[in-house]
Amino acid sequence: MTNPPLPSRPFPSRLASLAAALVVAAGLGACAIPLPDRQRTSTPSEADAAVPPPPGMSREQAEQAPTIDRGVPLSQPQTFRGVIPCADCAGQRITLTLLPDWTWRMRRVYFGTRDNKDMTFVSAGRWQRLVDSPDQIRLIGDRNEGGLYEFISGTTLRMLDQNGEPIQSTLNYALTQQFEVDFITETFPMRGKVVSKDGETTFGICSTGKRYPVARTGQAQALADAYAKLRVAPGTPVLMWIEGHIARNGEPPRESVVVDKLARGTLDSPCED
Repeated sequence: MTNPPLPSRPFPSRLASLAAALVVAAGLGACAIPLPDRQRTSTPSEADAAVPPPPGMSREQAEQAPTIDRGVPLSQPQTFRGVIPCADCAGQRITLTLLPDWTWRMRRVYFGTRDNKDMTFVSAGRWQRLVDSPDQIRLIGDRNEGGLYEFISGTTLRMLDQNGEPIQSTLNYALTQQFEVDFITETFPMRGKVVSKDGETTFGICSTGKRYPVARTGQAQALADAYAKLRVAPGTPVLMWIEGHIARNGEPPRESVVVDKLARGTLDSPCED
């Protein structure tokens, strides 16, 4: 009578291979870039509730305004980068960051110019998904800033023409998602509604519709003094032009506007002008 076969044991080499595979899988999971949300996680009213009222408008007025369905919100900020063609330079280095509060920031660097000097421009605005094409997004900026883009994969945005069609060219018009979020904190021209009351000053950027506290650094006092000289009732929104940047401080980070240079201000002017 023969003895039954003993249960087989994994050889040490097989155990080592299995352990290595688990380590690699865990590492890839930790480094994976989150894809844009494909399923609606909230109703339009719930998504809009987190968005502050536009500059110069109270929350009550904003609640009475027609609801805008911007599409599926992002769960976290996402930054995309790429080099696209330039008409009279070597190229444009584009950095675009989409934020969950439906705002965007962009850094555009023109390089290889005729005088061999890079030119950097920073802008900001609002974004929304197209109702009929949720993979396409529209950037809405101040004046003529903005554009149309399309998610051609979970990690790639492609610039579109004015009709929402792919640009017919063999050149690159795609931006790739980055592992690190770039919040773009350089100084840029801002136009917005200033409100000063009870020693606190806020700045609502017209292009984004978002209001920030004004940091007590830089030219913050000059901004408050200019507001006071207009002799308006405390809390009255005043349209002002500044050069400033958005700073992030604290934990969790809280954003504020730092006034680097004060330009001018005017009464009775809406952001839409």
